[in-house]
Amino acid sequence: FKGNKGRLPWPVERGVISLGYGDQPHPVYKSIMVHNSGVDITTDANASVRAVFKGEVSQIQRIGNKFAVLVKHGDYFTIYHNLASVSVSEGDMVSAKQTLGKVKADADGKAVVRFMISQNSTSINPTLWLNR
Repeated sequence: FKGNKGRLPWPVERGVISLGYGDQPHPVYKSIMVHNSGVDITTDANASVRAVFKGEVSQIQRIGNKFAVLVKHGDYFTIYHNLASVSVSEGDMVSAKQTLGKVKADADGKAVVRFMISQNSTSINPTLWLNR
C-alpha cells in the first residue's frame, strides 16, 4: 500500500473534491472552520464506491441511515463513508476498484462520499495518495 502513494485510483469513477483535508472554511458559514479527517468527493447519485487498493473489509458501520466501510491494508486503513448500501461483508478480501457499495444522495440529489486514509489511528491526507 505504502508504495502506491500518489497512484491510488479514486474511490468513485467520476467526482470532484468538494471539501478538502484538514481545517477548511465551512461550505456555507465561511467564518467558521471545520476539520475534515478525509476528503469529500461529490459524485453522481447512485455511483458505485470502490476500493482503492486490495485489502480486507475489517468493519462495516451503520450510522443512522447510511454506512461506512473500513478496508485494512496492513497497518493502513481506507474508510468510505456515506454509503446508501453495501455490497461486501466483514472479512471479505477485496481488490482495487471492486465495488463496496453505492453512495447515498441527500434530498436534493447531491451525492458525496467521504474518503479517509489512516495509518493505524493517524489520519493522512488522501489527496496526496490519489492519482491526479
